[in-house]
Amino acid sequence: MRKIFFLSFISIIALSSVNAQSVGITKSLISSSAALKKYHQKNELEEMKKGELVDLYIERINVIINKVPFIALTTKRGVSINDLGIPSSSNNIKVVENQQENIKTFLEGTEKFERTLAPFADTPDLIDAIIYLESMLKELKMIKE
Repeated sequence: MRKIFFLSFISIIALSSVNAQSVGITKSLISSSAALKKYHQKNELEEMKKGELVDLYIERINVIINKVPFIALTTKRGVSINDLGIPSSSNNIKVVENQQENIKTFLEGTEKFERTLAPFADTPDLIDAIIYLESMLKELKMIKE
């Protein structure tokens, strides 16, 4: 009984170790948060309050900034370097992780900036900006389809 328990314990530790090492390798290039819940029509946006518009504007910036560095590789979430045939060397994994950290840092600063200054924008200009960003995202969806 002790042997079975001991072998089971060792097996679990070994499997956990293998699984932990592969986490970075299969990590998606594009953040899972880089997705829109909905595209909007101008008349829908005109009915919204400015705070809601600012939130939509920031959300669209987030999606675009998460996708732009990877356009030449993929525009889809869930794709890893392995899926693209890129060697999963420690250097390549480190480059991807650094890029994702840079994107995160940039977006934190951008969100702070937008939450502070975008409310001062004229509502029609904010609506036009959202429509423009959504049109960019629609074009990105058409790449590699």
